[in-house]
Amino acid sequence: MPKRPFSVTLRVKLMLTFVGCLLLSTLTSTLLERVYQQFQPNDADNYDSIRRTVNERLAKLDKEWAALSGPGSDERTAASLVEEAGEGGELRAYVTDESGRVLFRSSEALESKLSLYELLMSAKQADNRQPGAAYTAVLPAQYRDQAVYLIVSSKLVPQPGNVYEMNEMFRFLLFVVLFVLFFYALTWRKMRQIRYINRGLNDIAHGELSVRLATNSRDELGLVAANINSMAEQLARQQEKERRLEKSKMDLITNVSHDLRTPLTSVIGYLNLLMNPVQTNAAERERYLTSAYNKANQLKKLIDDLFEYTRLSGGETKLERRKIDIHHLLEQLVSEFEPIAEQRQIAIECRLPPAPLYVLADAEKLVRALDNLLMNAVKYSVAPGRVTVTLSAYPKRAAIEFENEGRPITKAQEELLFERFYKADESRTGDSLPDGAGLGLSIAHNIAGLHGGRLAFRHEQGRFVFRLELPLNE
Repeated sequence: MPKRPFSVTLRVKLMLTFVGCLLLSTLTSTLLERVYQQFQPNDADNYDSIRRTVNERLAKLDKEWAALSGPGSDERTAASLVEEAGEGGELRAYVTDESGRVLFRSSEALESKLSLYELLMSAKQADNRQPGAAYTAVLPAQYRDQAVYLIVSSKLVPQPGNVYEMNEMFRFLLFVVLFVLFFYALTWRKMRQIRYINRGLNDIAHGELSVRLATNSRDELGLVAANINSMAEQLARQQEKERRLEKSKMDLITNVSHDLRTPLTSVIGYLNLLMNPVQTNAAERERYLTSAYNKANQLKKLIDDLFEYTRLSGGETKLERRKIDIHHLLEQLVSEFEPIAEQRQIAIECRLPPAPLYVLADAEKLVRALDNLLMNAVKYSVAPGRVTVTLSAYPKRAAIEFENEGRPITKAQEELLFERFYKADESRTGDSLPDGAGLGLSIAHNIAGLHGGRLAFRHEQGRFVFRLELPLNE
């Protein structure tokens, strides 16, 4: 599983996104509120204050005016009370008769005649909050035994510092909307990456194993993408391996059918000839018997390879270990192969240590592994050529190497040499050596593993070396 260093984990990114959305929403809602305040000033409190002042001044004027209701009222005192009601010019105060003629007025009041009807209507519109509108309060009174009207008026003028304040619910809803918008914007890239990974997984699930995801994100999503790529690669390799295996099985059926049918047909033919002794002489019968015997052995070799591989790969094989002199075993094996090698113009050279070398192994299995390796070296050597068998001793293991010169193979073929049913040379040229089922090297590889050893291989420009290592008997 791929491991990648995180610059910032996805959890930290989400936390930072959440905090960033909070800050941005708070700042934006504050700015919007301030902008809105420029267009919607809140003068309600200020207007109420003006109306209260007008009403208070009128009530005071009415109370003080009651002392002047007699015939001998002093005009200076009356004028002073009206000026005082005008609060030094901030308000306008009037005293008019019933016709609207102004008897007294404050310094800011310039009118000499007023429409009482309009003033009374204005007094009824006490909830008027339009900027610049006048608020007027009117009370009836007496002055020198005649009916008069006390009037105090002021314009509703916004005062600096009086601003609109949003409703708390509206402010909260604005904050929530802004938070959602910012969160959506800041997480859009991550959501797009998640959708991208989802599409990639869907494609892989539908068999498109060549799909690879970008892994430029250095967080958990990048690691997920890398793991998906690794999974796709493994699935592709497994699929290719199964495809090769299926092909090798089909090739095995074809090849084994051919290998079994050809010698079997020959055996049947020879037996038919032997069944007519009149038509054959003694020399021919002996030659037919020898050929039939060799073909039968070829059939046995093919069947034995299949049976042996089935047992080894099934995990049911039990080794009968005993002490074996690998030095003596190799000498005997090479002497048996020398006639076959001479027919192919192949010389076998042994490089063995002078002293015996013992390993603890199953003799039958070990002989089969060595036989397969030597047969492989002789069979695929160029003629004329040489096969070198080398035995070396190390502190805890023995190593047997089979070296030969053959036709070069590709890297792809090298990786498949130990695969079951695989043959590096696909041509079937009627070689004098029996053509196997492609199981020899696989069987040798399994036997080495069962003994706690290993079978390795190296190849360089047509020079092949198979190295079998076995633990020594200590």
